Amino acid sequence: MTDSPQGTVALGRAAAGAVRSLNHATLGGDGLGQPADAYELIGELSLAAAGLPQLLAQVGRWLAAALAAGRLGCDDGSDPAGAVSGAWLFIDGARSTAAALARDLGRAQQQLAAVRGEPEEEREF
Repeated sequence: MTDSPQGTVALGRAAAGAVRSLNHATLGGDGLGQPADAYELIGELSLAAAGLPQLLAQVGRWLAAALAAGRLGCDDGSDPAGAVSGAWLFIDGARSTAAALARDLGRAQQQLAAVRGEPEEEREF
């Protein structure tokens, strides 16, 4: 992808699509074969979540700069400053939530570090 608005939106669409695909892949449990698979998947999701605070801050800074440069407007003709300010409040909250998500996923992964699958014949029923 190139550094263009269309490329940026396409990357966001791909990220959302990847989560949808992961939801489908793990729906019946067939998408995970061993505890190591869960460990790795949770680790990758932790990494993805860890990048969200930076991404969201950059989007917020872009909005602020575009507003300051007079490049934004509202469909109803009102001042876009209120909408951008309101959006920033939610973006800031999402940044904190994403950081907490990354932290909790990292901790969940640590808990799984020593878990292994048992062969069928070793399981007690």
